[in-house]
Amino acid sequence: MSKKGKFMENLSNFAERLSDLMHEKNLRSEGLAKAASVSGSAVRSWLRGDSVPTLENAVRIADFFACSLDYLAGRTDYYEEVAPRERPPFYPNLRKVMEEQGISRYRIARSTAVKDAFFSNWAKGEEPLLVTLCVLADCLGVSLDYLVGRRDF
Repeated sequence: MSKKGKFMENLSNFAERLSDLMHEKNLRSEGLAKAASVSGSAVRSWLRGDSVPTLENAVRIADFFACSLDYLAGRTDYYEEVAPRERPPFYPNLRKVMEEQGISRYRIARSTAVKDAFFSNWAKGEEPLLVTLCVLADCLGVSLDYLVGRRDF
C-alpha cells in the first residue's frame, strides 16, 4: 500500500471508530466536543473524515471513552479499557522508543510518509496528528499508547 493510501486508511478508520463510540453512548458531536474541550466543528470534521485530531485531542477522546488509542484509531478491534494518566512529553518518549527498537529518524523518514522536518518540530514541542502516530507506531512495531507514554508496555 502506498504511503498516501495508508494515511487515508488511518483517517477513515478513526472516523468510523469515533462514530461507533459516539453511537454506543448516544452522543452527538456537541456532547463530545464539550467533554473533550474542542469545538463541535472539529468533531464533525473528524466524523466526515476531513481531518484528524492532534495527539492531545486524541488522548482527550480516548480518555473520555476510557479506551486505548489503538482502538480509537481503528488499529485493533479489541476494546481495552485504559485509565487516564499523565503522559510524558511526546518527543523524548518517541526518541526512547526509537532507541529501544533500533530505528533511526532517517529510516523512518525514508520508509514512511513522516518527513524528517517533523522530528524537528516535535523536538520544539509540537505534537503529531493521530494518523502520523499510526504510521510511526506501525514503523516502530509498538502500540500507540506505548508510543505516547499512556502505557508502559
